[in-house]
Amino acid sequence: MQQRANLGNSAKLSNGKWIFTNYSSNTIVEIIGKLCQHCNIPLGDVIISYKPKSNNIEHPKSNADRVEKFNAENISNEIPFNPSLIEIITSLMSKHFPYGFIYNSPIELFRIRRFATEDLGEEIPLSDEDLLRVITTCGTFFDGKIYVVNVDIENKIKNHIDLAFSSGAEIIFYSSFYALNEEWLIDGKVISEEMLKKMLIKLYPEYSHKKDFFSPKEDYNTECSKIKDEILRVWGSNNLLSFEQLAERLPYIPFDKIKFTLSHNSEFVKNSKEVYTHVSNVYLTDDEREAISDYVATAIQRASYITIDSLPIDEIAEHNRGLTHTAIQSVIFETVLSDAYDRHGKIINLKGENLNATKIIKEFCQNLDKCSLKDLIDLEIELTRKSDPRIPMKIAYSVMVRLDKNYFVSEKYVHFDIDDIDKILDLFITGEYIPLKSIITFSPFPSCGQPWSLFLLESYCRRFSEKFRFDVLDYNSKNAGAIIRKSNSSSYIEIMADALAKSDMPCEEDAANKFLYEKGYTGKSKTHKVSDIVKKAKAIRERSI
Repeated sequence: MQQRANLGNSAKLSNGKWIFTNYSSNTIVEIIGKLCQHCNIPLGDVIISYKPKSNNIEHPKSNADRVEKFNAENISNEIPFNPSLIEIITSLMSKHFPYGFIYNSPIELFRIRRFATEDLGEEIPLSDEDLLRVITTCGTFFDGKIYVVNVDIENKIKNHIDLAFSSGAEIIFYSSFYALNEEWLIDGKVISEEMLKKMLIKLYPEYSHKKDFFSPKEDYNTECSKIKDEILRVWGSNNLLSFEQLAERLPYIPFDKIKFTLSHNSEFVKNSKEVYTHVSNVYLTDDEREAISDYVATAIQRASYITIDSLPIDEIAEHNRGLTHTAIQSVIFETVLSDAYDRHGKIINLKGENLNATKIIKEFCQNLDKCSLKDLIDLEIELTRKSDPRIPMKIAYSVMVRLDKNYFVSEKYVHFDIDDIDKILDLFITGEYIPLKSIITFSPFPSCGQPWSLFLLESYCRRFSEKFRFDVLDYNSKNAGAIIRKSNSSSYIEIMADALAKSDMPCEEDAANKFLYEKGYTGKSKTHKVSDIVKKAKAIRERSI
């Protein structure tokens, strides 16, 4: 250059011209090599001298040594450029690329060179490769772009993080930190949670960074275990805390993870909706513990299980006011019984013994005056972890009487006059059977202690009638099924086939499905037995010709 550049550092040569010196030694040797090749000067004739910073002795060095050592592929990724140059590039990036610099884009490189010329009056005297290296050091690489984040924003991030950890926190979730500080992070060009994560890894390389959170120290505890420890750290002297209260004390842990930990860790016990206590907050004397153990052991000897509701806890509740019976029961199980017994919802049995769910549901029904279908389904889920309403319905029908869609009662609350009811059904059923839904009035039926309904009539025909029975493909709550004379031993498939054959509907599957559903023989618009029913109906029609 004829004159010294305003950008970066330059040195004056012996011929009075200037050379830009903001290059690494590797790059300088590269430039010399390319210059010699351009001028057709053999590299073996070139000697490069250098002066180490530690002394003033010059050491001649053959350029032949350079050929392997300073190959372009072997150039170090470290950037020894002058800090002032990095500062200049950072300033250009911050001013002209607020939404990121597209990495490896020739157009973006052209633009930053143009901005340097316009703003500084000088070109950037770096190769594209070196310029890109400098740009990379100026910001955070994310999603194909390099973003320059103001140092004030970085310091603000560090202040928040340092304050949290110095206050006792052990983990911070990236998502929670970003959500809580999103406004000023976006203003500071930290445009996403993933970008924040990259910055934090760069700002805190010595910390332990996991997929969703980071911690100032490395350990091998699970995420749930860490969150549990954090919950206990902030619990304090409180007897009860809600999800919201814990979320306020743990702003850098996602709300749903706090809820999950409380719900799935046996140390935390639900007291009421979204309010929990810790097992250590329930006071039990040694005598009370022993009495509970003896009570359960005796009860289990008489039966294969007991319900948690049967535990004698009235006196314990007296000196644990504020806690619900449900919470106290749960704490008693966890702290007194869990070593020897298993719990399935409200059912307690000896550890390792298989539960007979059908037997338990049946005994459960026999000991109740009234229960809802929901109660039975919930009990089934607790015992089997499955939900099939047909199973508890079948069991309830065998020992109770169904009043309506939702409730069953003990049979002691219903008094059927069997002779009179059967005589009335004789009037309704002139043939061998009728769909249950054909009964549209109950005014002729005698009083039985409960309001008559199709559900009640179904229960009567299932267990009490001497002349009639009830049949259906599946237990249901839609009053689907038929009342059939006990003298008729036909299967329900045969009953439906007979009904279809005697109707004016064509014996084909779509028409059969529609007929059976609309008449009330089935509870679904399509039945998997329809082909068999149609086949039998055709045979009946052929025989009647």
